[in-house]
Amino acid sequence: MSDTVRERPDWQTWPNLISLVRLLLIPVFVWLVVVGHPGWALVVLVVIGVSDWADGFVARRFDQGSKLGKAVDPVADRLAIIAIVLSLVLTGLLPLFVVIVVVGVDLVLAVMSSVLFRGNPDLDVTWTGKIRSALLFVGLPVLLFSAVHTVDANAPWVRVVALVFVYLGTAGHVVAGVQYAVAMVRKRRAVGTVAA
Repeated sequence: MSDTVRERPDWQTWPNLISLVRLLLIPVFVWLVVVGHPGWALVVLVVIGVSDWADGFVARRFDQGSKLGKAVDPVADRLAIIAIVLSLVLTGLLPLFVVIVVVGVDLVLAVMSSVLFRGNPDLDVTWTGKIRSALLFVGLPVLLFSAVHTVDANAPWVRVVALVFVYLGTAGHVVAGVQYAVAMVRKRRAVGTVAA
């Protein structure tokens, strides 16, 4: 039985299937925001956020960690954050500089990964990265919630709270990006030393 499990392709693990669902829900969320269904968009966003926690929990609880999972999970997180932030900017809920910072950091990391490793550097997710994702996955839904007419009219402070979370998450994104960049350089040097 255990041999059968070991021979199963990486993508057939539950954590990786959860990550795939998260990726598929991203365009659904964007479409709902753009066509003006903030309630349903909020539901989808909550599912995206829960799936981000669930895939890691399932991987640890049932020992289903994989190289594919290590590569897909951060990509799914970044794509979700970029798509959510872009859609909120397009609807006027979020300042453009948040997108510039988030996308800029990810582009730098993508270039470094491509140049130094010609692909995925296979790095563990840092605590800063996890906290960053948590802040953004709380702040962005609350920001979307603040756009609901009754909330906007009766509780404008909700938007302020949401923006605080988003700005902290954006700052965390920069810090996590620096940590990943340093980790990539160190790993590349270590690999070069071993090869020499």
